[in-house]
Amino acid sequence: METKYQHYDIRLSIDSRLEQVRVLSGALRGIGKELELSDDQLGQLELMMVEAVNNVIEHAYEMQGGNDVRVRVEYNPEVVNLIISDSGRTMPEAVHSEAHEMPDPEDLPEGGWGMGLIHLLADSIRYIRDAKGNHLHVSKQLA
Repeated sequence: METKYQHYDIRLSIDSRLEQVRVLSGALRGIGKELELSDDQLGQLELMMVEAVNNVIEHAYEMQGGNDVRVRVEYNPEVVNLIISDSGRTMPEAVHSEAHEMPDPEDLPEGGWGMGLIHLLADSIRYIRDAKGNHLHVSKQLA
């Protein structure tokens, strides 16, 4: 199958409940298959998106449902950009800073890997807070 278009701008939105992340993940897998991404590329994008969305639900919205979590997928043959947006609390500087190391597994019996994994897998990361909320831009080179 040959991808017909060269550029896509796809927007998805879920309620801020962890059980909806699985459906969002399935939607991204479907998009990735349609765009003929490799299993490795798709797996990395899915992991970054899931970790970022989980962080929004857990930290920006403090596990409270009834809030929008928006994911924008921008695709062209060279790069996929994921933009995860919310209207919750501002992300602390330490969480999204450039110098982010993977946590020590001994110190983290549960969780705490999200942003470290995203920094490890992404080719670029940018966080913006504006009048519309928080926006985490994550890019993955394809070519």
